[in-house]
Amino acid sequence: MKPLQAFPFPLNIGIDICKISRIFRILASRRGTRFVKRILSSEELARKDARLNILNKVKTPYVVGTHQSYEQLATEYPEMWSCAAFVAGRFAAKEAAIKAHPHRRLTFHDVIIERRPVEGETLGSGPPIARIRSGEEEAEDTSALVSISHDGNYATAVCLGHEPKSRTEM
Repeated sequence: MKPLQAFPFPLNIGIDICKISRIFRILASRRGTRFVKRILSSEELARKDARLNILNKVKTPYVVGTHQSYEQLATEYPEMWSCAAFVAGRFAAKEAAIKAHPHRRLTFHDVIIERRPVEGETLGSGPPIARIRSGEEEAEDTSALVSISHDGNYATAVCLGHEPKSRTEM
């Protein structure tokens, strides 16, 4: 067998998929708010995304049967479903970013999903980007490209991360 040539670019890819109904059931339980605080950073929570407002309104956990299909959940509880889809997308994006940065020991709070500034008019809020908090030896945060998609009961995300020069020159 011939020797294996190293990949010529300092790039890493991470991908993750998350079942929205699983996140829905967590958010609809007593531990929903605690789960969101574990996943989203203080900067993300400070943005006060309207999709998270339902969590403040829930005084008692939803009674959700495990036999209900995701279509039933989305129809019966549209606000909570929207919240669950948002959190599932962020969860998948952060997992993908962590996988795309194997040279770092990242946590959910080390990855901040932001909107990339876009010039001119846009139909939506702009594509997401992952801000990777700087490590002790780094002077500034780094960015990674992220794509988040939702289909039916799933949220998926892909992240393209950059490997530092010191690691790729070895």
